[in-house]
Amino acid sequence: MWARLFHTLQALWRRDAWERNLEDELQSHMEQRAEDLVRSGVAPREAQRRARLELGSREHYREECRRSFGLRWFDELRQDVRYALRTLRKSPGFSTVAVLSLAMGIGANTVVFSVVNTLVLRGLPVQTPDQLYFVQPGNSATHSYPNYRELRDRNTTFSGMIGYRMAPMAVQTQDGARRLWGYLATGNYFDVLGVRPVLGRFFHAEDDLRPGASPYAVLSFAVWQGRFAGDPAIAGKTVRINALPYTVLGVAPRGFFGTEMFYWPDVWVPMTMQPVIEGHSWLENRSTSNTMIAGRLKNGVTRQQAEANANGIAQSLIREFPTENAGLKFRLTRPGFVGDMLRGAVEAFLAGVMALAGLVLLAACANLASLLAARATDRHFELAIRLSIGAGRGRILRQLLTEALFISMLGGAAGLALAFGLLQLIAHAPHPIDFPINLEFALDGRVLLFACAASIATGLIFGVAPARRAVRTDPNGALRNTAAGSGPHRRWAGRDLLLAAQVALCCFLVTACFVSVRGLARAFDTPVGIDRRGLNVAAFDTGLAHYNADEGARFQRRALDAAAQLPGVTAAAYGNSVPLWIDQSSTTVFAEGATDLRLFRGITAAHYNASPGYFAALGTRMVAGRDFTWHDDRAAPLAGIVNETFARMVLGTRDAVGRRYREESGPLVEIVGMVEDGKYESLTEQPKPALFRPAAQSYNDSTVLLVRSRLPEAAAAAQLRQTMSSLDPQLPVYALGSVNQLLGLAYFPARAATVALGAFGLLAVMLAVTGVYGLAAYTVSRRVREIGVRVALGAQPWQVLRSVMGRTGVLLLAGSAAGLAMGMAGTRLLASIVYHATPRDPVVLGAVAATMVLVAIVAAWVPARRAVSVDPIRSLRHE
Repeated sequence: MWARLFHTLQALWRRDAWERNLEDELQSHMEQRAEDLVRSGVAPREAQRRARLELGSREHYREECRRSFGLRWFDELRQDVRYALRTLRKSPGFSTVAVLSLAMGIGANTVVFSVVNTLVLRGLPVQTPDQLYFVQPGNSATHSYPNYRELRDRNTTFSGMIGYRMAPMAVQTQDGARRLWGYLATGNYFDVLGVRPVLGRFFHAEDDLRPGASPYAVLSFAVWQGRFAGDPAIAGKTVRINALPYTVLGVAPRGFFGTEMFYWPDVWVPMTMQPVIEGHSWLENRSTSNTMIAGRLKNGVTRQQAEANANGIAQSLIREFPTENAGLKFRLTRPGFVGDMLRGAVEAFLAGVMALAGLVLLAACANLASLLAARATDRHFELAIRLSIGAGRGRILRQLLTEALFISMLGGAAGLALAFGLLQLIAHAPHPIDFPINLEFALDGRVLLFACAASIATGLIFGVAPARRAVRTDPNGALRNTAAGSGPHRRWAGRDLLLAAQVALCCFLVTACFVSVRGLARAFDTPVGIDRRGLNVAAFDTGLAHYNADEGARFQRRALDAAAQLPGVTAAAYGNSVPLWIDQSSTTVFAEGATDLRLFRGITAAHYNASPGYFAALGTRMVAGRDFTWHDDRAAPLAGIVNETFARMVLGTRDAVGRRYREESGPLVEIVGMVEDGKYESLTEQPKPALFRPAAQSYNDSTVLLVRSRLPEAAAAAQLRQTMSSLDPQLPVYALGSVNQLLGLAYFPARAATVALGAFGLLAVMLAVTGVYGLAAYTVSRRVREIGVRVALGAQPWQVLRSVMGRTGVLLLAGSAAGLAMGMAGTRLLASIVYHATPRDPVVLGAVAATMVLVAIVAAWVPARRAVSVDPIRSLRHE
């Protein structure tokens, strides 16, 4: 088999030489026969004549040789392709509509598959990623650093175990101090992951032994190229991180980002530098869980064995440190999505979007099948002639399939170009937050194979039915009925059902589009405890400038006082964060009378530090009690403000003012005020407890300056930028502008769903318009003579329209009704994508109905005008 294939390919590659050799061999056979005849006494000229007669047609032997070598199939394929190209060039309108329809469907699916491929199918950029597992403590994602050391040193199933933490850092570059995001990583980080530097070296376990003694940094490839201009001598040089000198050891390879799919760090620093980077140390604190852990299994060890080994260590830790490790249990999950913290939501979202993209492709395929069926009907006379003069039905079927495949491949190529452009737009789109999110999705080999497979499958599956119907044409009947429109008018045809299905899919996708728009509107209308109007922010971290606690607190006051004096400012305050921002903290709380202070017995509450005026600046309503004052300092009794859910869940009361609670095993805190509930981590969360502590009693170097101003956003942002620069030009200030910048991540899923489903809805509308227009125009063209007869007999325009366009209207109504029913039934699918998906919303139903009416008007307008303007005299002479 392989030898035959080799000879065939060799003959194709050197076709001219092969044909010459074949001709030479035939000539040699004829000359040898002629020589034999001459030796037997025949005259030379007569011998030549007899040899030619005995040999017969040379072309017959050439064809037999080509067939035996497998070349005939390639010749016929080339002929079919050339014929398909000529045929399509004669019908540019049909070709353009068919190719663009498929380009939209295949392009949309290629974009979505590229995202799925990058986030789900492609492995991490590490050595043997299938051996790498994320160690997850229950439903959380982080461990205490002492527990990491215990796991690393006591386990017997991992060849290596790493710890890492995401951390912002201020890196001095050629453009000044910039806030970058990096990893605090254990010394064995790169060794366990099996990564090699593109320049210099990485840090190792011996570089990460004592706190504060390893001022080393490894740069990402992107930062090396962008911030340091690809300096080939960067290894060994010193850069300032958080105002202190660090030696650059090396550069990570291109495309390496660690073990979390969404997070692309700019720099790696040894974990023992954590006290210097963050300004305080938790490396020996078993109550502080800030470290994520991943490990590489030893050869031959299964996940179940490693998990059992880790849980054996967990039981030992519970016995040795019962307060900090009560209820500790480990799970091994695949890395990439902070264990499985984000995996379920991400995969459900992608699955839903992929399903809707598949519906777009299905609508495009239905459009293609309908166009091919109509085209085959128009070509029935041509096919009848070809059959009557001896063309084989198989050959005609193959030619029609070749046309369908040619169209689908052109559509696939155009879809790939469209997908490439869309992916470039996504890659260069502004990030929703100041965070290194990965939005680079490449068209790699797997994506190209998907697009190619989708194109071929589309051409074959949806080209077979019209082609089979065409080759079943009875040539005698077709040649007797050559006049357009003279044949019997069928009540329903297969292409009619295809149009109804296409309209139903379009209506469903339009429903999904409007559901997403309503979901986005609901997201913005959801009460979150923040009045965003006129609220501007400036976020900074005093630790990045290496301020100590006293210096940082004084700088925060100076910034607040300066901001409060700006023109147009009505309120100003600061806190360590704002609700719905990415920088969130939580703590475990107990009511005053609690005696069992083990952490798993407490209630988790969101935790914020706030200056006086924080709630007024934020727009949060005070329900009871008072706000903080500057007298709530370290010399005053501990004070706190809680939300309504905290009062209800922790204290079991609606009046929390005057009650007391404690954080973990700390001292009691008196509640001086109560505020309304809000949203703290996500828009979809259930009401959760939240507490606020005075900034003067609990310092935090992470700072968000809140300034409510009557000035426009641009003017207020310019004032804030100038003010912060005058206070400390070396302090990186980020997220400067409207508070909406800080809340971008919270609203990002709703925005992403609206953009994706909006694009799908637009594509579906375009496909429906082309499909309805195609059927309506085809119907009018096929019934021109009938319309002329009706007009000649006195039919009114509305009667002509009802006769000609009635079928299209019925199909539109039936398809729209089916699409709305699908939208109602698809609530669960839409809920995985859209915030508060409710297809039964009257506004959504009205918008969908209006859109489908508009689709019908736009698509049928030109064919309808043509139908009512038919000249009966000219149409009757059409024969």
